[in-house]
Amino acid sequence: MEVNNKYSTKVYWDDRFKEEESYEWIANFDDFGDILLEFIEPEYSILHIGCGNSKLSQQLFDRGFKNITNLDFSSVLVEKGKINEPHFSWVCDDMTKLSTIPSKTFDIVLEKAAIESITTKEKSQWSYSQDTINDLDNIFQSIQRVLKDDGRFISISFTQPHFRIPHMLRFPYWDIIPATFGDYFHFFIYISTMGKEPSAEILKKYQNFLTNDRSDNLRLNNKEKDEGMVNQTQTEEELIEEENSILQRFSLSLM
Repeated sequence: MEVNNKYSTKVYWDDRFKEEESYEWIANFDDFGDILLEFIEPEYSILHIGCGNSKLSQQLFDRGFKNITNLDFSSVLVEKGKINEPHFSWVCDDMTKLSTIPSKTFDIVLEKAAIESITTKEKSQWSYSQDTINDLDNIFQSIQRVLKDDGRFISISFTQPHFRIPHMLRFPYWDIIPATFGDYFHFFIYISTMGKEPSAEILKKYQNFLTNDRSDNLRLNNKEKDEGMVNQTQTEEELIEEENSILQRFSLSLM
């Protein structure tokens, strides 16, 4: 999976955004919009992290969502956005820090496959490197910090629940509601609201996937994996095959 390493680097995206006007990761708005619109209101303040050159913010704007801030670590993209789409607020910042965003500022933090730009450099989601673990920690901590007390994080993702939810469960103060969309490939939306607790069903299904040691936080608990808790309908080999197929699809489309 070495080909994916570049997708986490600022240099790659700066160079790409100099020429490319728009690209949609995962899916178009029509594929998941009905789910997304259930959890946001037009008056909400929305922070779109790792926004890239997706049309998602514009599609929301066209539907009456006017208070949108786009954030990306590419200064090339942000400067183009300020010129071409001045009806948005534009911020150049790293989603692992959100250092320019005051605490408890936004009703919604939204991302679409931005987190995957970090995780796709890994050979397998079964065992992330410590650098990736640290980045994920920082992303979720930063998101919780900038959300209002009843704010909501919405992640549109191709990361499967047994990889995403256990890591999010290590961060208290929000619940996790997964939704699925897509036909041939299954994609996911994770909705987390601050001030709520995960359901008993989510806790029972996912909290034992990880070891309790924070230094080993994203390495799956082998005992639980061996007991077949990963997915009753899919073997580990099938999950890895599906994961690699999805990653290969996006690797080829981004080359």
